[in-house]
Amino acid sequence: LFLFFLCCDSQAVIEPTTSGYTCSLNQTTSPCQTYVYYRAVAPDFLDLASVGDLFSVSRLMISNPSNISSPSSPLVPFQSLFVPIQCSCNRINSSMSISYAGLNYTIKAGNTFYLVSTTQFQNLTSYQSVEVVNPTLVPT
Repeated sequence: LFLFFLCCDSQAVIEPTTSGYTCSLNQTTSPCQTYVYYRAVAPDFLDLASVGDLFSVSRLMISNPSNISSPSSPLVPFQSLFVPIQCSCNRINSSMSISYAGLNYTIKAGNTFYLVSTTQFQNLTSYQSVEVVNPTLVPT
């Protein structure tokens, strides 16, 4: 499963669709660095290693902006975290390009696009946008 988060140029006023923020491949703002706000949740995401693995970043990359003194410190439920991501403009098909941060996630038995987008990724993306980027994937 290729997962992505909706990103856009902060200087442009662009309304997203359920598929994401449209963009032009020749925009000079691509790629961009930003942060997502994520909350530590039980049982799977109460340490920086598991959150870092989910977003493919190091514990240190989360602990510094989140003001956590040690990357090995345990997290408390619903602790606020700032996770760095990199967005870019990507062609989806011949008529559509959207801005997103591409992440790889291995879908598990019983997962749906909706469950992954709302549970593991806490509504940072929509199930519709995950479907757009993964047109041939059928979750089981």
